[in-house]
Amino acid sequence: MVSSGYRAIPRAAGLVVEAWGDSREECLAEAVRAVVDSFAEIGDAVPDGSVEFALAVRDDDALLLTVLDEVIDQIQVEERVPVDVSIDEGTGIAMGEFEIRLATVPLEAVREVGALPEAVQPAGSWFRRESGVWRAHALIEV
Repeated sequence: MVSSGYRAIPRAAGLVVEAWGDSREECLAEAVRAVVDSFAEIGDAVPDGSVEFALAVRDDDALLLTVLDEVIDQIQVEERVPVDVSIDEGTGIAMGEFEIRLATVPLEAVREVGALPEAVQPAGSWFRRESGVWRAHALIEV
């Protein structure tokens, strides 16, 4: 069993997010945390809203891109910051479908410590299982 985690590596005009975990869901949640922690200190912010959505995606790379696109959309368009994430696969839904729930706070409830994420670059981003561990790699534009 591997502990989950993430790191964000600054690069020109963005950052590289790397995440890992024992399960697909755990790794995705870590990738979301990495994106949020790259620009915000959550502190004691208590969620006062949430967004839920279901995804049916063709592959794991598309799953990562779609989840991170939704996170960035919440930040940029709705001015909401995800502070907690839960991801369930196939619980009462068809296999290959995922239910995602982002607990959110207003952007002004967090302390901004970096540039807001603007987009995920599909080229160079991937999500897969390697040697029993789920790993995500995403290029984020800021």
